[in-house]
Amino acid sequence: MAQVKKPEVRDAILTAAFELFSEKDYASTTISQIARRAGLSQGNIYVYFGSKLDILWAVISPWLYRQFELLDLELARISDPRTRIERLLTALWGEIPVVDNNLSINLVQGLALSQPGDNYSRDLLRFLEGRLTRMLKEALPSERWHLLEGDDALAHLLFMAFDGFVLGARVKGRSARLAGIVHLTTTMLLDEAFTAPMAAATVAQKDV
Repeated sequence: MAQVKKPEVRDAILTAAFELFSEKDYASTTISQIARRAGLSQGNIYVYFGSKLDILWAVISPWLYRQFELLDLELARISDPRTRIERLLTALWGEIPVVDNNLSINLVQGLALSQPGDNYSRDLLRFLEGRLTRMLKEALPSERWHLLEGDDALAHLLFMAFDGFVLGARVKGRSARLAGIVHLTTTMLLDEAFTAPMAAATVAQKDV
């Protein structure tokens, strides 16, 4: 007879995992530590989840969805294309990577440590890429929408950069060059003439 799964036990496991992934990281957290934090036996964990990777997806998926929902709400209040795109990229590359003590590093570690036989689904990444493509389309002028053709290729590229910023944030915090990178990327997306932010600021100061 199959064991009855209790929602409160599953929630306790996910809460414990979230805390440990935030305090430490995926690579440093063990199933036994999650069980101990949740007040369960290690065997009980496997009644609800087949592996630590399964626990990670159950923790990180709703967390990432929430980050994008909050960002979407914020972007909806911005009408200027440049301001909107720069806000999107700043959040994607500079803010989400450090939220909840760099929780995003667990996603990168989970992917890096997974094996071919693991229960890894690309559904989360595909969903987020699709959502990012929509957010970009809502920000870009219609004459630049051709950049979004090709199976979310641009969004995929931006997420690959996201992984790099997550790793960088883990090692040394938010990149000091982020503002310049965001400015340059936004300029390329809008096909505008490039003016370096620092140079522009210097000119403005001289004019004053």
